[in-house]
Amino acid sequence: MKYISDRVTGNKKQLIIQQLLNLEFYKSSDDRQLYELTFHELRQEYNNYINKK
Repeated sequence: MKYISDRVTGNKKQLIIQQLLNLEFYKSSDDRQLYELTFHELRQEYNNYINKK
């Protein structure tokens, strides 16, 4: 059984993935698929990508 906190984190993770895909960002800096990253790693990738622009 999943805990509520797992679902909330999952929803946040999905949101970041959707935002990255909208920016045409498909793989992480270490060449992994976005769904393979943890929530923390996704936030880092998003922030790094936005700050590069």
